[in-house]
Amino acid sequence: MSAAGVILAYQLFIPPIVGLADQGDFLRTIGRFGYGPRHKGGLEYSFVEPKYVADPHYRLSAWEQPNSEYLFVGAALSLNKLVSKDGALDITVVGFVHTLAFLAAFGWLLWMTREIPGRTLLWIGALVVLTDGGYVVFWNSLYNEPASGIFLLLLLGESVAIARAGEVSGASVLRWSLWSFLLVFAKFQNAPIGLILGLFALRLAIWARTKRTRAAAVLGASAILGCAVWDVAAMPAAWRMPVAYNMVFAAVLPESKDPRADLRALGLDPRLAQYSGTGAWSPKTAFPELAFSGVLEQRVTTFTVLRFYLLRPARLWRHLHTVLPQAMSLRLEGYGNFEPSADLPPRTLSHAFGLWSAFHERVLAHCGKWIVFALAAWPMISVWLWVRARDAVSRKRVEWLAMLPVGCLAALCTAVFGDAFDLVRHLYLFHLLLDACILVVAAQVFRLKATAP
Repeated sequence: MSAAGVILAYQLFIPPIVGLADQGDFLRTIGRFGYGPRHKGGLEYSFVEPKYVADPHYRLSAWEQPNSEYLFVGAALSLNKLVSKDGALDITVVGFVHTLAFLAAFGWLLWMTREIPGRTLLWIGALVVLTDGGYVVFWNSLYNEPASGIFLLLLLGESVAIARAGEVSGASVLRWSLWSFLLVFAKFQNAPIGLILGLFALRLAIWARTKRTRAAAVLGASAILGCAVWDVAAMPAAWRMPVAYNMVFAAVLPESKDPRADLRALGLDPRLAQYSGTGAWSPKTAFPELAFSGVLEQRVTTFTVLRFYLLRPARLWRHLHTVLPQAMSLRLEGYGNFEPSADLPPRTLSHAFGLWSAFHERVLAHCGKWIVFALAAWPMISVWLWVRARDAVSRKRVEWLAMLPVGCLAALCTAVFGDAFDLVRHLYLFHLLLDACILVVAAQVFRLKATAP
């Protein structure tokens, strides 16, 4: 953990610091607290905004949805009152809060895996993965991804503890449910994983030996499932409509052999085929017309687009196969990682500590479909292992492990079929879960080789 702290400090707090440029999403979090960027426009995508100042006019309530990232932004603003001389919030204060929370979660995960065979390989791998620049740049930012990452690590640590013990207690169920709730609460894209976690919490209720533990599991399941439903139901229309437009015009139509037929299938005017390849915020777009007319809320939504794909499995696979090479990348191309004071060209990416990012781009990007097949096969293999298991504890551990690929596939499909814009960033949780799968498999292979005669 000390090594992780040193690597993070070098990247985040020693100039030139690395972070992640805003593309308009920061107002969803910092605006709620009455702050805005010091440079009003001009740094979007290109550079990291170093300072945020009091600005009640920056807020745009129609774009806001409460989330667990508020906990870290609120903590950063409280700390800032003690360290700031002029009241301005430095982005490194946000990074410091994220880093402390991450190190605590990382330490918890290391402690929970201390008795696992192959733990040395697992720990070294986790250090390389989690300190990679592709993940670290998010700490000096105001996106929601840090909350997803931190609470996922806490959830993984708690899951390992329960799986190793082979039983659940009221306290462990409540902690597991809390981390699950906060993970799902981090982003509305985490709602599908929330459904999986909520159902698994009901499974924990079956394992419980006391009424109190069973009640805690049912309470946790209710909270997680309720949060997943709320994520979708409370999603602002200002988000829903651009997402639906992007999926139709930036994904369905460009990949279509007959765009006019697809538009008719979606209940849209075939003449809109001329807007194929555009996004909601493109210079040439039909988004304003479709939004103001109500088409994007009444006729075309994310769910109707999803139904379109489900009814056409070949198109579903075509879209997935098309985006898989890009989906394996950890680096957000086009998002600058440095402040303007670094005197680097706009949108410059950091290349420090990029070993794992390079592995994703040079290896995983070329075998994306095989990764999907492996993730899909893992639960089926788990069923076979569950049947062959000799005792209840072994079967429970098999079920815990099966959660990883299921959650990974859910995160992948949510990002790929939920929005056609900003794909790599929306795949943040998928990347973390995929890397966890890779490390688990590597540690298991290492253990089998070490114990082989």
